[in-house]
Amino acid sequence: MRSRAQIYIAGYLTWIAGFVDAAGFVALGQIYTANMSGNSVAIGIQAWDQNWLETLRRAWPVAVYVVGLLCSRILLEIGGREKVRRVAAIAFGIEIAALLPVSFAHSILHSQTQSALVFGLIALLSFAMGVQNAALTHFSNMTLHTGFVTGTLVKMAEQFTKFLTWSYDQVRREHRPIRDVLRRSVAERDLSISVLLGLIWTAYVVGAFCGAAGHSFAGLKCLFIPIAALFILALYDLWQPIAVTDENEQLQVP
Repeated sequence: MRSRAQIYIAGYLTWIAGFVDAAGFVALGQIYTANMSGNSVAIGIQAWDQNWLETLRRAWPVAVYVVGLLCSRILLEIGGREKVRRVAAIAFGIEIAALLPVSFAHSILHSQTQSALVFGLIALLSFAMGVQNAALTHFSNMTLHTGFVTGTLVKMAEQFTKFLTWSYDQVRREHRPIRDVLRRSVAERDLSISVLLGLIWTAYVVGAFCGAAGHSFAGLKCLFIPIAALFILALYDLWQPIAVTDENEQLQVP
């Protein structure tokens, strides 16, 4: 039961990341605040064009995101050493504190995308996503990063390949009828995991849809939705600590 709850939490956090990433992208001049792969590609493109201010604007969220990652892992290190089992609630509280000022801001006009205000808002969102992405990475027996989904798709492909190999062996080596293999595949762990990973990726897409829709109706005030979602998850962590595995792993980092 606890294992299933952890998978739900992974999807829940992934939905939040998709929501924040999309809302920030639409409002702040098409800058990703959770998906650093897109920003990294843009850095190279803008540098080739010798557009140095835009290169800086694309590199800025990456730098602040890394700061968020470091803060979160340091927090886990402290939690593991001091046996503080509600570190996730603290991390979510920090994330909420970073998102709140942005939720009171106005969407930015195209002419303002390189202003100091935009740099500040991007920093807050990127820091929040960095904190979230490092605070929880272990869900059931899987390691996932809820702030980006490229790794999730890779893991999904790996698990589905194992299922296809099992199916092939059942048909060609065990000479089982395809109908029997299909019936037995429902209980196959590799297929179940690949479906779960696909659903987690879907949660990111749905979150992005909700973030874009929310921004169209309420501007950056739509961030109150993921803020409320994080508050609920922080309360859950106070009742049932969810970052213990990450704390233990952080203590084992050489």
